[in-house]
Amino acid sequence: MPIETREQLHAHIIEAIGIELTVFPAYLYAMYSLADRASDSAKVLKSVAAEEMLHAILGANLLLATGGDFTFCSPYSSFPIDFTHRLPHLTINLEPFSQDVVERVFLPIEEPGDDSAPKNPDQWDSQGQFYGAIWEAIVRLNESEDLFDDPQVDRQFDDPHGYLVPKFDAGDTGGLVIITDLESAGRALETIIHQGEGVSHDRYADDSHAELTHYAKFLDFPYDEISRSGVLPAMVNPTVATLPPHIRPVAEFSDAVVTYLYLVMDRMLGPKTEEHHHQVGLLYGGMVALLAPVARYLMTLEIGNGTVAGPPFGYYAFDVGSAPETQLRRMGHELVQDHPALQVVVDLLHRLPDVQ
Repeated sequence: MPIETREQLHAHIIEAIGIELTVFPAYLYAMYSLADRASDSAKVLKSVAAEEMLHAILGANLLLATGGDFTFCSPYSSFPIDFTHRLPHLTINLEPFSQDVVERVFLPIEEPGDDSAPKNPDQWDSQGQFYGAIWEAIVRLNESEDLFDDPQVDRQFDDPHGYLVPKFDAGDTGGLVIITDLESAGRALETIIHQGEGVSHDRYADDSHAELTHYAKFLDFPYDEISRSGVLPAMVNPTVATLPPHIRPVAEFSDAVVTYLYLVMDRMLGPKTEEHHHQVGLLYGGMVALLAPVARYLMTLEIGNGTVAGPPFGYYAFDVGSAPETQLRRMGHELVQDHPALQVVVDLLHRLPDVQ
């Protein structure tokens, strides 16, 4: 589908956000599978995953700025997921870390494309080309109409504490951008493209060479470090339904935590309130103190044939009759009866404020 209308532009921006939200769990799954969670290898994966989430929020800001809307917390596809408009097509799985997954999946995701290739929003060989097609459409459409006539600034996410720069990332390669016009839209897209693919085909995401691109990080990955510490034998593409019965409640709880974090992101993109800054803390705290320990605990549960479980990153449908926080606490209390190792996570759930 070409981008000839504002509605078609919105459809492609939503697809771009979906790409970021697809690769984000894949990088986290590989990171959780590393036996040494404090290793530089884990921190490299964390740095890339953090910027993918930044890119998703920048995409949401761009969508809002051009009159669109987006909901993070809505039913989404389970893995495996295909990038159908990428040629050749690329399938993204949840799979434990290996040199093979880096070379087969992670490097192609981040690989710079051919700068001279025509910008086609529905047939591209790199994310840079896809975002380039979106940018060309924004410029063209803005010549005939004011795309930024209602940028919904009050809903865009710009909290200065909303993006914490992790190790191996540099703050000056780009961060959150409030988008109100063509210039600020260009800065947001440059951040996404440069952090992933680089400035042209350079190894760095910035002119001062403070941060490697995602592609260069994967090219230089410290495999020797991993060979010493090891990788947990997590299954590929776990789902609640495919796990043994005694593990399913933990996997379902993991899905509920992931869905809750997307719900928090929706609150962050809502009209600004006094609680807005608190939602930022909930997102980061939930990633570190809720999702990570549950995901790593799943990777200690054997499912047979020398394989362990893993977080499915699936969608959980909260009951509309009560606050999601209340439901998480109820699930947690039931869970620790058979999985006492998660008690510390359940204790943290009491710090969550109920929001209807």
